[in-house]
Amino acid sequence: MARADFWQAELRATEVVAKLRIASLPVDPFAIADGEGIVYEEINSVSPGVSGCLMKSGDTFGIFYSSWFPNEGFRRFTVAHELGHYFLDGHYEYIFSDGKGRHQSDTGFTSEDRYEREADTFAAGLLMPERLFTARCLRSRPGLTAIEALAESCGTSLTATAIRYARLSDEPVTVVCSKDDRVQFAFMSQTLKNRRDLTWIKKNTGLPEGTATARFNRDQSNVAKARRVASSSTMEIWFDGGGDVELTEEVIGLGAYGRTLTVLWRESLHDPHEEDESDEDELENMLPSDRWRQPRED
Repeated sequence: MARADFWQAELRATEVVAKLRIASLPVDPFAIADGEGIVYEEINSVSPGVSGCLMKSGDTFGIFYSSWFPNEGFRRFTVAHELGHYFLDGHYEYIFSDGKGRHQSDTGFTSEDRYEREADTFAAGLLMPERLFTARCLRSRPGLTAIEALAESCGTSLTATAIRYARLSDEPVTVVCSKDDRVQFAFMSQTLKNRRDLTWIKKNTGLPEGTATARFNRDQSNVAKARRVASSSTMEIWFDGGGDVELTEEVIGLGAYGRTLTVLWRESLHDPHEEDESDEDELENMLPSDRWRQPRED
C-alpha cells in the first residue's frame, strides 16, 4: 500500500492517541478496550488462520483473539485491529450487516478486503504512532537492527514493525514476507515507489534466484528456528532495474508463523562508484535525523 492509502484510518488512530494523551511507547490496546467498556478474551476455538473477532450484542462489544499465534506482538495487533473496526466510521455497521453479531478477522496483511486493510492501517497507527515511532528511529541504526529495537519499544511483531518502518522511511527500504519460494507480500518505501525504472515486488511472485532469501527458504529449519543471515544484493536482482547498486539484504525466520522476513535497505540511492571522496565522507557522517522524516507539527 502506498503511504497515502487509507489515510482516514491512520488519521482516526492519531485522533484516538491524541484524545487519550498517549505520549510514550508502548501503547496498550487492552487498556484502550477497557476504557471503551469492551471485554476481551483469548480463545482457541477459532479456525486456524483467523486471528480474532469482534462481537456485538446490543450496545456491548467484545473482542476475542486467537491462541493459535504464540506471539504477544501479534495478539496486541489483533486487538488493535478489532478496535479499528470499532472506532472507524461505518465499520461495525458494515461487518454486522448480516445480523450475526460476530465478525472474524485475519490480520496477516494479506486480505484484499477494504475494511480489513483499513483496520490493519488503524492498528499500525495506534500501536506505532508516527511521531513516537519516528522519534525512536532517530536513535537506531537502519535496517533489521532498527526494526527489532522498534518492535521491542512498541510491543509489536517484527512483521508489523517492519511494514511500518518501510512505510514511514524516506530512505530506500523494502520489506518482503515470503514462504518457500514465493512472496507473500512486500512493502516498499515511497522513495523506491517513486522510481519509474523499478518493478514493484508483487504478491505471489517467485523469489529472485540466487538471493540470500531464496537460499534461506530452501531449509525450513531456518524458518522454524528463527535463524538469520545478512548478505548483499543489488537493485537489479530484486527490482529488475536500478543497475548494480548494492543493497543490504537481512533475512530472519519468523518461527511458528512459518514465514521469512527480508529487509532490503540502503542509506542512499546514489551509486557509490559515482560519488567522490567528499560525498562518501558526508554519507559516513550523516546524522540519523537526516535519514528519517521529522515528526509533523500539529
